[in-house]
Amino acid sequence: AVVSTQSGHYGREPPVVIKQRTGEAMTTLKAWKNSYLDVRAKIENSGRDARWEFDRKRLFEKTDYMTAICQDLYNIAQVMEEFYNIFGPELKAVTGEPERIEEVLQRVDSLIEPFEQIKFEMWNIKHQTQWKQVMNWFNQEVLLIESEAKHFIDDSFKTLRSAEGAFDMILNFRHIRSREAINSQMMKKFNEILTQFMKEVDQMDGLFKEGINNPPIHKNQPPVAGAIAWSRSLFYRNKRTVLR
Repeated sequence: AVVSTQSGHYGREPPVVIKQRTGEAMTTLKAWKNSYLDVRAKIENSGRDARWEFDRKRLFEKTDYMTAICQDLYNIAQVMEEFYNIFGPELKAVTGEPERIEEVLQRVDSLIEPFEQIKFEMWNIKHQTQWKQVMNWFNQEVLLIESEAKHFIDDSFKTLRSAEGAFDMILNFRHIRSREAINSQMMKKFNEILTQFMKEVDQMDGLFKEGINNPPIHKNQPPVAGAIAWSRSLFYRNKRTVLR
């Protein structure tokens, strides 16, 4: 397939492979034009010929168009990769909604289906209008998925499973390339994480009050040492979330 999705979804090639191939193709296509310009500059600088020029449209129209198509394909793969970076195992673990995430991933996968079903010669400039129509559809669908993803994130962070897991995920997202709109939405979720953390503090406080007079300790463990170890374990469960 010319355009691909994440490995594991429909068995297509991963976006990183598509980016590499289209990047190499663009370099090759640009090399022809760059070589012409270099030779032209050398000849004119030598003084042997005042002008060394040919019809650039005839020389480069086709290769320039093919380069533009390669750039579009590269951008498509980049978008796919950014979506997959977001909707991975970490988000599933933190939100506890793997089914809903899979639904979003299926929509992401479907983004490339129109490209696989193209009937015209996409590399031919005569079909430029048709190609633009497909790209316009793709860009509109990306915006719709982004909007849906933002609503999903808003809903999910209201019922977090773990403040620690959510905090770790957001810290990781700061170093992962993902959709800017969704990443920005993620960065606004610290208040929800703090709310979840306060619930967990209250839970630990409740466990401490319940067991303070009769701490659960391991068999054959000294009572005082066991009580100290138990109280420290409650403390560290909360402390671990905020200390990095």
